[in-house]
Amino acid sequence: MSNLDIVLKSIDILEEDTKPKWGKMSCPQMLKHCNRFIQVYTNEVKFKAPISLLSPIFGKLHIFWLKYIIKYNVNKYFRNLPTLRYFNTYRIKNIDFTKEKEELADRIKFVMDFDHNYINNTFHGKIKSKTFKDVVDFHTRYHLTQFGVI
Repeated sequence: MSNLDIVLKSIDILEEDTKPKWGKMSCPQMLKHCNRFIQVYTNEVKFKAPISLLSPIFGKLHIFWLKYIIKYNVNKYFRNLPTLRYFNTYRIKNIDFTKEKEELADRIKFVMDFDHNYINNTFHGKIKSKTFKDVVDFHTRYHLTQFGVI
């Protein structure tokens, strides 16, 4: 079974009242958070980094950290880190769980089918397609692990 199949099956398992193992987000809030991450990462939503000058440096260090230090292992990543305001969904109420769940599955499929050599985004600058797919896969698996479905 591929990572894509595992992620899609895990998204399908989620229920609106699935409880996290850690953190403040509800399941609908987590889905919205993951959708927002992909929207920004694919440049669907324009996002200005809070510290523009340091963003490229931070981005390269973050990719290095994910790829070579923790090797995309979600169990080695920090829990309960603060997030940027746009991605912070834990105060949003009345989220359409079904819509967010379907949207996330569709976005994951889009990312995994992405057929360009590179993507340029606010977080990491110009990166290879494989790195783009690995980062989105990692972020999504991290949160699916948080909710105990992986």
